[in-house]
Amino acid sequence: MLENMSEENAGINLQPNTTPKLKNPELLARMVLREGKPFKSSALACGYGTGIAGKGLDYLAARSRAVATAVERESALFATQLDKLKPLAVKRLYSEITDLRRPGGLKAIEIAGRFRETDWFVRNMDVQIGIFNALGEPSDPASDALSAYQDEPEN
Repeated sequence: MLENMSEENAGINLQPNTTPKLKNPELLARMVLREGKPFKSSALACGYGTGIAGKGLDYLAARSRAVATAVERESALFATQLDKLKPLAVKRLYSEITDLRRPGGLKAIEIAGRFRETDWFVRNMDVQIGIFNALGEPSDPASDALSAYQDEPEN
């Protein structure tokens, strides 16, 4: 009977699987900075413990040089990619302005006027000027009714 039990349990490993998850600071930096995911869920997905995930990115970057380097590298890469996008955006705005058949020409001029290089004075097309005109005129029926009941000066 003991022999049967030992044979049955021989294939079963009673100890838990304790292989540690490898920590990936590059993936963590990409998930937080580029993809905009929350730090806690990103840290747990990248193999960090719940204690570190709860303390935040600043704490982890101060404690781990690998994480600090990965965050610096990812933020520099992100800034470089934004610098590459600006010439493409300017070219797109230029083509929008010069093509008279496109309906978005005025909006493109407004956006291009906000660039530091051009610095044009362009009125925002979304602002309604009529509200200022309405506030300046006392043609409100309620104010007309109040003026009818004013006391007449006594002589």
